[in-house]
Amino acid sequence: MRAESAHAALLVVIIVGLGLAVFSAVESLDPWFQGACYVNKVISCGAVDSSGHTTTLHVQDYTIGIAGFLLLLVVDIPLYRTWRLDLLRALVGLSALGLAVSAYFAYVELAIIHALCPVCFSTYVADAAVLVLSFYLLRTSRSEEPDPDSKNPSSDSEPTSSS
Repeated sequence: MRAESAHAALLVVIIVGLGLAVFSAVESLDPWFQGACYVNKVISCGAVDSSGHTTTLHVQDYTIGIAGFLLLLVVDIPLYRTWRLDLLRALVGLSALGLAVSAYFAYVELAIIHALCPVCFSTYVADAAVLVLSFYLLRTSRSEEPDPDSKNPSSDSEPTSSS
């Protein structure tokens, strides 16, 4: 997969994750929406939301999700335009932190609440996908693209051969 394609996929996954986190907030604030993800008493957004275990350090979990995906987006947009290595490393670090937070939330849901919110679980999958894609981008480091910080445009004019 080309780095540009992987980065486009990364941007889509971040936006989808943000949308899921926003939907999680909406369903938490409006109980009518909780029925939208009710499968049974174990797989149920309502069971998780009414458990009393949906805050971390007095902050609603959905707020942490929204803030996390917004932060990823804030780092990813300039990264997409500049391909700066420091931004790429920051994205990898933030996505690793996001996945760790997601793992904690999943633990609370499964081990303490004994229920699983499908919307929340989808955000956990999005967090994992962001980490995998950002690691992939770090590994490839856009090796197939010219250096965007190059000050000498004439060096880019010569064709490169593939071996």
